[in-house]
Amino acid sequence: MSGNNTLAEDILKHADIVKVVESYMPLIKAGKNYKGVCPFHDDTNPSLVVSPEKQMFKCFVCGTGGNAITFVQKYEHISFGEALRKVADIVDYHPAGLERVGRPVKVDERRDQILKCLYDLNLYYQFALNTQEGKKGLDYLESRKLDNTLRNKYKLGYAPEDGKATIDFLLKKGHSIKTIEDTGIAKMLSPGNYRDMNEGRVTFPICDIDGNVIGFSARRLVDDNSPKYMNTPETYLFHKTNNLYNIHIAKDACKLKEFIYICEGFMDVYALGKIGIDAAVAIMGTALTSEHIQILRSLNVELRLCLDGDLPGQSAMMKIAKVLAKSGINFRVVDNQGSDRDPDEILNEDGKAALEEYLNKLVSQTDFALNYYLRSNPLKTNEEKKTLIKEFLPILLRIDSQLELDNYLRKLQKITGFDAESIRDLLKRARVTVSQGEETTKAVFQNFHPEREALQKLVTAERELLYQMSQNKRAVSFYEQKVGGFYDDNYRQIANFMIEYAENHDEMDVNGVLLLMQNEEENRDDIINDLTSLMVETHPSQCSEQLLENLLDTINGEKTRITDEDILASSLEGKSELEQARIIKEFRQRELAKKK
Repeated sequence: MSGNNTLAEDILKHADIVKVVESYMPLIKAGKNYKGVCPFHDDTNPSLVVSPEKQMFKCFVCGTGGNAITFVQKYEHISFGEALRKVADIVDYHPAGLERVGRPVKVDERRDQILKCLYDLNLYYQFALNTQEGKKGLDYLESRKLDNTLRNKYKLGYAPEDGKATIDFLLKKGHSIKTIEDTGIAKMLSPGNYRDMNEGRVTFPICDIDGNVIGFSARRLVDDNSPKYMNTPETYLFHKTNNLYNIHIAKDACKLKEFIYICEGFMDVYALGKIGIDAAVAIMGTALTSEHIQILRSLNVELRLCLDGDLPGQSAMMKIAKVLAKSGINFRVVDNQGSDRDPDEILNEDGKAALEEYLNKLVSQTDFALNYYLRSNPLKTNEEKKTLIKEFLPILLRIDSQLELDNYLRKLQKITGFDAESIRDLLKRARVTVSQGEETTKAVFQNFHPEREALQKLVTAERELLYQMSQNKRAVSFYEQKVGGFYDDNYRQIANFMIEYAENHDEMDVNGVLLLMQNEEENRDDIINDLTSLMVETHPSQCSEQLLENLLDTINGEKTRITDEDILASSLEGKSELEQARIIKEFRQRELAKKK
């Protein structure tokens, strides 16, 4: 276990989670727990529960949960180390070593040298754009209706075809070849022989939030076999997943507008800029990362997703919408599913008024998602359809209007083929259990398996064994020796963290397991939320060999049933009704024989 985790465990033992949470928001005593309005989603009724006994918090609507450090980290949108220091300050406990955690790192000399080199390089590109050779670059930009004012605003330029001359210019400006290599633009042809990888291309500088040039995207001007765009590779300064194009301009403009558009590419940003909307950034063809979200959250304005209306653009927008919904950021979506054009095309073909109308046609994530599924119909299996219902359950719980709810249920019925009344019944059960604070919407959803009953028993058994593992190292050993792996992906990940924790500790401590999860990259929030859901449920059974063996029998039996039913479903595909009847009869006979 890392030093930071050991320190965190020490601080958590001295930190009362009620005191920590109450330093940010009011709580009301409710039996042995406390309740409050959840700050991680649009909550109107207190759905956040804080347990002094378990030293955890849990929202029974959005599913967010964790310990005192997790709460501060999510509430303030800060790093784990910074949250650790904040908790220590709140409870006035400062153990040795804390002073080395969460301190800001000073800008180093290497970074300064690279920034200066990139600054000089971009000035060189801007100058070259206005030379005789640069005219072909100028002609291209003017064909895209980027006039001199816009070219200067976005610092557009041209990299001369003599790439060696660019390197020589930077060397004469006093930059070392090492620094030039660190910018990412130097291409070595042979030892000591470097050229500019952007040579002969129009250049689009990419700036950090402070306006410093940190990289480039360069577009070819001739129709050859080279890539249409060449981007700066990952460098000491430039990490594509950490940066949003035009953020240095948009960060100030969005404060006046109180919104910011998230677009697909440079030309979309320019199109919005042409009609006076500087509050726009581009994701440059990447997925929306946690670093992007941190930047956007700090702006404290409404986000407006505006990716292309074609199917790839809509699919990307669906993924981003899901990420933003989990993050709790306020956002809406430009409803462009009736058009495959991007903002630049709309402006050039139909003018300013048409683009403004397009940008102001905004819908909620719910409406966008339902329209997307109705249009593209990407759901093929029952599991995919149930996952969609599961994703929509927290959204449906927040709808007060019966007409609006009926409309959504009809759309979900059309998309999934599930009867609207069965979805409505699921919703009713979820409302009751959420109001009683007994279980999360995920736990409710485990009872929604109209097409396969076996899975319900399997997940329930796995969940019970996972709880016993959180309390008892004997259960962890039993899992390792006899189970080996859970059917549910999240439970399997949580079990692995419990095994890791058990190897280094004499007793199990769920808060210690949560600390291990902090370093998980892909699925951290989901597994933390699942584990906290598990801990706030009622588990009356004490760990015993008999209980473990019973759970093992259930898990193995239900896994076999699911496998058999999957094989049956596969064998029925493409068969006549008569042949299907024969196969089903044989299957049932084998099932009966097993039970005798």
